[in-house]
Amino acid sequence: MNILIIEDDSSIQMLLKLSLEVEGFYPTVTGTVTEGLAELSARIYDLILLDLMLPDQSGFELLKLLRQTHKEIPVIVLTAKNEMNDKILGFQLGADDYLTKPFETRELIMRIRAVMRRMRIEPPAPTTESIHIGIIEIDRTECTLRVAGHLIKTTSKEFDLMWLLCKNPKKVFSREQLLDQVWGYEYYGQTRAVDMLINRLRDKLKPHGNVLATVHGMGYKLEV
Repeated sequence: MNILIIEDDSSIQMLLKLSLEVEGFYPTVTGTVTEGLAELSARIYDLILLDLMLPDQSGFELLKLLRQTHKEIPVIVLTAKNEMNDKILGFQLGADDYLTKPFETRELIMRIRAVMRRMRIEPPAPTTESIHIGIIEIDRTECTLRVAGHLIKTTSKEFDLMWLLCKNPKKVFSREQLLDQVWGYEYYGQTRAVDMLINRLRDKLKPHGNVLATVHGMGYKLEV
């Protein structure tokens, strides 16, 4: 997930960059509106962290422009401006969230995950309630998992994780992604829970082969 930081304070730049990298994001730091727009024209970004007080132009003006030219990219405003009128204006101009300085990086990470989760929500559409892939059959309506024809008893979290992997059989999920999508951001930082759940599932699936593969340095995926 590529995140563009538009912030002129060097200490905050460093804090944001290091904090996001630790969480597995790919941050790019810029200090002016001009630099930020140049980055947006050169690369695709998933989210923007925007300071309102920039040296070459108001962050409000940039936010207004972003909603016209890059409306698909969520924007979280980071600012020392704590007045309610500024917050209202920020939301009116299209900010997806608003965080006042000083802030805890833990809260920022949680807000980023929450915004991205909202962006993934789409209008209701017909969905597949069962998936058959290789030796795996999983049915969301009945909450059943079968491997090679054998019914596997699972907990709700084990089932949710298998459903996610079966829907994305070629995708490698990092621990942070699995934690976010299966547990939710309130479990921020507890990636050990992912490893424990994977190990329990592997024990249950072991008689039928290595269904859950570890991609070293990246995460886990379904082994079809």
